[in-house]
Amino acid sequence: MEEEIRAEFQSSGFSIGGAAPGDAAEILSTLLTYCINYKMSPADLVSNWEVYYLNRQLDGLKLESSYMDGFLSHLQNEVKDRIIKEETSLHIYSSNDVDMLLSSTHTDEEGFLDTPGTKQEKPNGEACNSELTPLTTDRPSSSRLAKTNGDRITPFSQRVNKFTQQYVLNSDNVVSVPSKNEIESTEDEVIRRVQPSKRCTLQVQHSQPEPGCRFMYDRIEDRFNYLEDRMRRSGRLFSASGICGEPSDATLASEVVGIQGHNPSGHCFVVSKLIDSIPNSVDSQLPCAKKQAVESEGHQSSEILPRVLSSVIAAGPYTTTDNLLFEPLQELLSYACRKQPQLLILMGPFIDADHPDIKKGSVDQSFQDIFLLEILRKLQDFTQYLGHNVRVILIPSVRDAHHDVVFPQITCLANPSLFSCNEVHFGCCTVDILKHLSGEEISRKPSGGKPGDRIGRLATHILKQQSYYPLYPPAAGVPLDFSLASGALEISSAPDVLLLSSDLAPFVKVLSLDEGSEEPKRSISINPGRLAKGIGGGTFVELNYNEDTDKTSASIIRI
Repeated sequence: MEEEIRAEFQSSGFSIGGAAPGDAAEILSTLLTYCINYKMSPADLVSNWEVYYLNRQLDGLKLESSYMDGFLSHLQNEVKDRIIKEETSLHIYSSNDVDMLLSSTHTDEEGFLDTPGTKQEKPNGEACNSELTPLTTDRPSSSRLAKTNGDRITPFSQRVNKFTQQYVLNSDNVVSVPSKNEIESTEDEVIRRVQPSKRCTLQVQHSQPEPGCRFMYDRIEDRFNYLEDRMRRSGRLFSASGICGEPSDATLASEVVGIQGHNPSGHCFVVSKLIDSIPNSVDSQLPCAKKQAVESEGHQSSEILPRVLSSVIAAGPYTTTDNLLFEPLQELLSYACRKQPQLLILMGPFIDADHPDIKKGSVDQSFQDIFLLEILRKLQDFTQYLGHNVRVILIPSVRDAHHDVVFPQITCLANPSLFSCNEVHFGCCTVDILKHLSGEEISRKPSGGKPGDRIGRLATHILKQQSYYPLYPPAAGVPLDFSLASGALEISSAPDVLLLSSDLAPFVKVLSLDEGSEEPKRSISINPGRLAKGIGGGTFVELNYNEDTDKTSASIIRI
């Protein structure tokens, strides 16, 4: 079985061994123990390693003994999560339970009779001023929905470090961990800059499919036509760019592939580059004819607006798995009240179909009612507090229980969507394409070279393939409707900011396209992470765009 394990890792591009002799045998013995203890096949073990490898962003493709302890912790967490899902009546105790049991005074304190969302707190732990009271709403429906007692202290409300700034993308495009003084000075500077804030413009360039369209009617013919149209379009663009000759019939068998290299001997073609990018068309500018202005003022201005925008970006779930109180969403809105961004982008899922209470059907209201009471009502309070100067954009997810299960999706904005604020162009997709691509990509590190940025490369695939979902067939669980996909999934021009919500580790990266040109196109790719993870808080991103990527700053903030 050790040889089977070695073969599985090698087939995925990984090697086993360390610097010292005998390390490979010791690692294989340890991996065999993992397989036996956790009842895994070698293939399952390698799949778990790939997830751990991506989330930790490890360097190199060699399994070393120093990775084994962390990998073991990952396996233990995976097994625990699986047991919790299978045994719904089983409760696994943690330090949170011990703290609650040892705290004998909380049941007598009146303050805890209020829900955690009614008391806002600052990042440094001090209570917010009373000026945030417009966000406070009575929550009888929340406690009824969650089947919890109103006086219960949730693990989320007991956390100590709030709004911890983890990573910063500064003006030099360098990711760093900020110091406490830098965080405080940055917060003060942001607050001074955005007050008074000015309402940003909003244009929707790509919002297909239209509301009211039929879905789940795609046929085999629709799938064939979608794939053939993509191949024919790619062939025309390659031909127009001069990279290759006239395109041939894509349905005929052929040995022609998109590669570059040389043939020194006349009978052996040595490949040096694989063409993985579809050339941009000459008229690849944003489709002006499709631009839909969303301006309530009803007037047009010829003034050229600066490409400056302050925004907060988050992706669901917006409540922890132990209740339906939506405390992380309340904390996010409190943070946004302090910073007063011009734009708040919220990506689904809002009512997560994978939430334990939703899956068990233990709620006594419809999913739509939960969305209206717990999401829209909070957002209405938020917009009333900040007034006319803030915009809120909602983008659904295929995991939303209150929404039609189809991709592409329709709501306030479509999923996926392309829009611009203050002439800053955003592309957004809430299907976890990064996770799906990571399981399908095959890559090799050049001999003697540095390990590449795999996460950045996965995000670059989406822009180079000019599609929000460049995979066929789609991953299991993705309800891709090919009768709607033709225009909805196309990326005609690389946006300034590409938003990709994913279960992978959150990141902010600068992607470079057309690296061979004198002025390569640069885009910022963002995965804000999940706002809630299990019974604890997750992450979101604060982005301050300033003209271009060189002057833009971004922060990943953990709540």
